[in-house]
Amino acid sequence: MSSDVPRPRSQAVADVHEVPTLLDQANAHMLNGDCGPWKALMSHSEDVSLLGAYGGYLRGWRDVSARFDRTASGYAGGAQTSRENIATWAGDDLVCLVDIEHHRSQVADHPEPVGFLYRTTHVLRREGGSWRVVLRHADPLAAFVGPNFAHLDAQRPEGRAGAD
Repeated sequence: MSSDVPRPRSQAVADVHEVPTLLDQANAHMLNGDCGPWKALMSHSEDVSLLGAYGGYLRGWRDVSARFDRTASGYAGGAQTSRENIATWAGDDLVCLVDIEHHRSQVADHPEPVGFLYRTTHVLRREGGSWRVVLRHADPLAAFVGPNFAHLDAQRPEGRAGAD
């Protein structure tokens, strides 16, 4: 799929200060249906983990890679993306970024682009001199929704998810 969004100039992230830009570029490509830059930024190890915005969790490169393919197929272009950094911690071999991501894209079954926010946490590990994402956690809970939402399972007679 062609796109006007510039590809990251190098997936070998040597400088941690480049990471937010590379994450934004990968997001822009994803929102245009191309998960290639995301896959290039991810660790391909068996401990790579994804807690995606659609729920659930995955561990291991094969499953994470397949989820990125499926997610990208639901976006149809018109991407706009930015981030508001909440906190960043950086050490010699690990980096953690906590952000609010602001996105706008066409999605399946919607004729016009839609806007949405994700709370995100990314943990990156230095692998072979490059920073690689070992955890992406994204959820749509950027606004406070309170304990009733967080405790929905406790409100069910069975007291657990998936009982329906």
